[in-house]
Amino acid sequence: MISELVVTTIADNLVLKPGLWGQWGLSYLLEFKDSKGEKRKVLFDTANDQTPFLYNIEQLELDLEDLDAIVISHGHSDHTVANVEAVEMAGGCPVYAHPHCFLPRFYESKDGKRTRGGVPEGQGIAEIEAAGGQVILSADPVEVVPGLWTTGQVPRINDFEKVSQPMGGGRRIVVVDGDEVDDYILCDQSLWMDVKGEGCWVITGCAHSGPVNTVNHVAQLGGYKEIYAYIGGTHLVGRDENYILRTARELEKFEPKLFSPCHCTGFNAMSILHREFGDRFAVNYCGRVFKTGEKPSPMVF
Repeated sequence: MISELVVTTIADNLVLKPGLWGQWGLSYLLEFKDSKGEKRKVLFDTANDQTPFLYNIEQLELDLEDLDAIVISHGHSDHTVANVEAVEMAGGCPVYAHPHCFLPRFYESKDGKRTRGGVPEGQGIAEIEAAGGQVILSADPVEVVPGLWTTGQVPRINDFEKVSQPMGGGRRIVVVDGDEVDDYILCDQSLWMDVKGEGCWVITGCAHSGPVNTVNHVAQLGGYKEIYAYIGGTHLVGRDENYILRTARELEKFEPKLFSPCHCTGFNAMSILHREFGDRFAVNYCGRVFKTGEKPSPMVF
């Protein structure tokens, strides 16, 4: 069980705090006391654009020199653009990811044109290790520091959450053991922790596995019937209202006290989720800080 958790949003699509820079990407800094009472810092994802990511770190006066670890939610460029720079700022640290995270990825349009996807060039395993990082790949849950866990690969068990196809059609491809296969983003993982006095917090990247599948998996891993907080992406952008409403109603079964979707959620889904969760909903944005023991306002301040 951890305590004194502070979650700072470094990178997100929205900017509602003066002096910061938004982007289509995501990154969080988690600061807390672990289950043994030691102070810890863990970076979750490294954004999509380096310049605003590094700028926001400076403007928010965040210190990454003593990072205990970096965790990568999945192998897409909007979460991995500054892996090396983050490792360098930390002076070297472990980097946790799924075994598929750093595999070659492509997008193939309907007319057969291909563009490179996945982790950007220069941000892969070899470069991370050259910068002093230790890459740890696991499809199973991993205890990053005492009391903070990855979900590992999330089982996709419900009947409605499916990996969305690229807008405009086409195909996502990943190269596994030399073979090109459809990319179902199996590398998607999240973070979870049991927080003293509050319960389970879940922090997602994009939740490509589905937010409901993700929370169900965490509930099974930790033996939870409820979660306290869900913070992060939901990948509901482009989904229809029925799909969004079903997501909300399935998540409601866990009675979250704080629900803060962001990044790949989309304006339409954000509006619906705000309506469904009421004063438990909190808009996320660059520079937003969540702390244990404090109830954030639903909107900006």
